[in-house]
Amino acid sequence: MLTESKTLALLQVTVPPDTALSVAAEVKILEILGIISNPEAVKAMNLALSLVPPATPATAHGLVQLLTGLMRQHAKLTQKHNDTISKLLATLSTTADVALTFGTFLPICEALLKASKLKHTAKSS
Repeated sequence: MLTESKTLALLQVTVPPDTALSVAAEVKILEILGIISNPEAVKAMNLALSLVPPATPATAHGLVQLLTGLMRQHAKLTQKHNDTISKLLATLSTTADVALTFGTFLPICEALLKASKLKHTAKSS
């Protein structure tokens, strides 16, 4: 069985970096890589997929809004977290949006996987 890191590496070498990313591919990759693994969050992402046309291009703003929306649903969210998310979204509204490609999205996934491993390592120490 492929690990998340191996799956990511496989995507990085097989998909040309300038290939446009769709929202459907974005959501499936987030799930397959285990970046989003909470069952309720996966259900929410799949619901979103049923509402968004399959060829809809993924964008940086859309990715941030998806991730922050899922974070806001998390049971351990505190007011401090909520305030940080609100600041991020306010900053986002002042920047230009860009379409995501595999070359821009996969490094984001890599960083999220690394951050997840750091969190789990810190807990086990």
